[in-house]
Amino acid sequence: MEKNKHEAKKLKVGRGAVSKTPVVGLLDRATNTTKAQKVEDTSVKTIQGSVNMNTEFNATVYTSEARAYEGLNRKHEAVKHSVGEEEQMAGRRKVQNGTPTNDLVRSAYVDGNAKVFPLILGLYVPKDSIVADVTYGKGAFWRNVTLQNYDLRATDILDGVDCRKLPYEDGTIDCVVLDPPYMHSPGGTTHTGQTAFEEHYRNNGTGNKTDKKYHEAVVELYKEAGEEAFRVLRERGVFIVKCQDEVCTNRQRFTHVELIQAFEQLGFVAEDLFVVVRQNKPGVSSTVRQVHARKNHSYFLVLWKRTAGCAAWEAPE
Repeated sequence: MEKNKHEAKKLKVGRGAVSKTPVVGLLDRATNTTKAQKVEDTSVKTIQGSVNMNTEFNATVYTSEARAYEGLNRKHEAVKHSVGEEEQMAGRRKVQNGTPTNDLVRSAYVDGNAKVFPLILGLYVPKDSIVADVTYGKGAFWRNVTLQNYDLRATDILDGVDCRKLPYEDGTIDCVVLDPPYMHSPGGTTHTGQTAFEEHYRNNGTGNKTDKKYHEAVVELYKEAGEEAFRVLRERGVFIVKCQDEVCTNRQRFTHVELIQAFEQLGFVAEDLFVVVRQNKPGVSSTVRQVHARKNHSYFLVLWKRTAGCAAWEAPE
């Protein structure tokens, strides 16, 4: 032992590396697993060889500022132990003129339309925009919106304005909101159990005036309304569409997918999608055997108008 040696022969052992076996320690951040490996020395060749042998080529390697890691054949970041962790993390953040937060608009909510719709407006529609809600009904979407912030043009088919034939000039509207009926009422007593639905969506009272039936009539209504929305929207104008998938004639119909595809053919670009999950449990008056999952969610689609030569959509400031 060092303490029993003659003073002239003692190694100057302290907290340094003298008389100690070098060990390379590695931590995999993805799996939170560690590995320790003895090495012969701490030369550049030895240290970097150990790192290369134990990491993938496309990995990011975090090390100390030791010179042995300089020129490492990996994406490499050195941790400055002389600088506090908070200061280092602040330097790595790529947020310009902002602060970290988790108070964000999310893509899914277990809530009502009146809670989610204002968030969408705040994210995609600047204040003072001309907004045409072409299926306004009873104004359920607008209950929590500060109306002074927008130039709202509220119309509805029972007031004499069809969403497929709007009284606006081409390219004069900043945002169109569309929320037609999710199901077709072909007449008679087919949907007598949907009185609450019919009362809420007042524009369903006309039977939609389509030649098609059931799900195809719903999609047809959306398409024709989309064509008209494209006409009245300015370039890069925003199109907010409420819809819901359905099971029709025992077939699963993913309405939101069909609509996105149809609107893209018109020239719209799909920018975002929000999921609204109802808070109560859906039910039916009678059932023999359930075949498909009962729908308890709907969607807000956010699209924007893009014409030839039009620049990409930009978020409002």
